[in-house]
Amino acid sequence: MKFHQNRFHQHIAAFLFCCALLLSASHAYALVDNGDLVSVSITNGTPMMPRTVFTQTWTMTNTGTSTWTATYNGCTMNIIGNDSLGAVPLFAKTSSSSKHPSAIINSGKSIAPGGVATYSMSFIAPEAPGTYTDTFQLNSAASVFFGPQVTVQIVVQNSGSTNQYDRARVISYANNYDAVVCSDGYFWTNSSGYGSFATNTAVPTSPIGDDCAHFVSCCIGSQTAVRGGGLAIPSRTSPCYGEPGAGRLVNTVLIGTGAAEEVFSLNDMEPGDVVGWNWSGDTNIANLDHVTLYLGNGLLASHAASAVDVSANTWYQSSEPNYVRHLVHIFDAPTMKITRAGNKMVYSWTTNWAGYVLYSSASLAPNATWTKVSTTPATVGITKVVTNTMSGNNLFYRLAHP
Repeated sequence: MKFHQNRFHQHIAAFLFCCALLLSASHAYALVDNGDLVSVSITNGTPMMPRTVFTQTWTMTNTGTSTWTATYNGCTMNIIGNDSLGAVPLFAKTSSSSKHPSAIINSGKSIAPGGVATYSMSFIAPEAPGTYTDTFQLNSAASVFFGPQVTVQIVVQNSGSTNQYDRARVISYANNYDAVVCSDGYFWTNSSGYGSFATNTAVPTSPIGDDCAHFVSCCIGSQTAVRGGGLAIPSRTSPCYGEPGAGRLVNTVLIGTGAAEEVFSLNDMEPGDVVGWNWSGDTNIANLDHVTLYLGNGLLASHAASAVDVSANTWYQSSEPNYVRHLVHIFDAPTMKITRAGNKMVYSWTTNWAGYVLYSSASLAPNATWTKVSTTPATVGITKVVTNTMSGNNLFYRLAHP
């Protein structure tokens, strides 16, 4: 009996030893996510002029033991913190996602351990001079950040005060507030009412809400707490910022004031423009049901659906087969019109861009002296008007922001 007991104990010990080896081996070969930075296409501190659109590409080596899948549900390069450079991915998402802005592997192919992947994102240099930095990090299929934090940093050069429509700030606002309550602290819960919420808290999702025009107003406008693109968007329902109606925002506030025009191709659109939608097949732009922000690269952002970086060509088409899309291009600065009335010249421009002043010069040479016209503009509806008597000397005129 003692002999059999010893043999039994020996078998148990051997079994336990094998289990320990298996557990140890399993632990040793557990999948690990890791990566190293190889190179970047734009080095930190690169000087750029305002409004420059550029692409940063990061080359990363897979130094872990897991394979990186090349989809938005796989291994992505995600922004850390807020966006200040108008980050826009190169590829559209097929569903709403909290990973924004984020980039997928450029090749579209999975990267095995030891392989090399490139990730790219486009950016816009803001209007104001200064140093701007966006920070990114790899994010796994399980939504866990790993590897080094990588940056894109530029130094925007001083090119004078232009007060142009700041498209970088438009996109940054959309990226930073897409899934949260806007900087004024309000959210339209239906077509006729809004609620007060803490800014930066998650937007209501049941019901989705009707906050599209309010969100776009904040993106393109001059909300007090966080300025967007800088347009003068009136607040029709104060204290909620901006215009809550999609049709009124596009037709009355933008096109009606001369700040924008309808165009008919995405090729005529720029980041920070607006896309309106009608669900019932009505082609009249005045009858819009929804409004979204155009990000560039064929992508949209929409607050009501909490969607960012989705396709401007396919996002609504499956659920809204009778959709009609309207493309609205916003002008970057006021356009001056000149007409003659007898011996007088009439100079006019719309009032959307506050602070512009009429200047004149006898020459168009690079070193020419431009003098502020002393006549105070008259405001006629949505137009600023200056009337000057013609003289025998040649004079050139331009609008500038002092």
